[in-house]
Amino acid sequence: MSIDNPTVNRWFADKAIDHIDHALGRPIYPLRETYRNHFATDANGARADEFNASPHWTKTGQRDDMAFYSVTQLGRQTLADHIASQPDPWQPFLVTFEGHTSIVPERTRAKAKYAYYLIVSDSWSELTFGTFCKRSTVRRAA
Repeated sequence: MSIDNPTVNRWFADKAIDHIDHALGRPIYPLRETYRNHFATDANGARADEFNASPHWTKTGQRDDMAFYSVTQLGRQTLADHIASQPDPWQPFLVTFEGHTSIVPERTRAKAKYAYYLIVSDSWSELTFGTFCKRSTVRRAA
């Protein structure tokens, strides 16, 4: 996973968009480099037919009965536009604690702070959330 393009735990009701998001590894920034860009499916199936007919996909190979696809730039742009249109989109926040800053994708500043606290508290069991809040900052990443 790229530290410059963290992933999020999401899904989309629109399955065509969800497949693009899945192939890219569910990145917060679909237009940036992602740690993955592939989707494997049955070469003779309906999904392969859909991908072959779509400008969002390019076939990158086939082995036996499996076809492999990657998302095109148009597919990335379509995903980015879809994410931007969501009522409560994931956003990148910068959470700083003890001099270390991490990108935390979440929907609000408070959720980002709590998500990062959960990560830190896994290895620092005596750290309370109150202490963490006093010693940390959160801001929206550019």
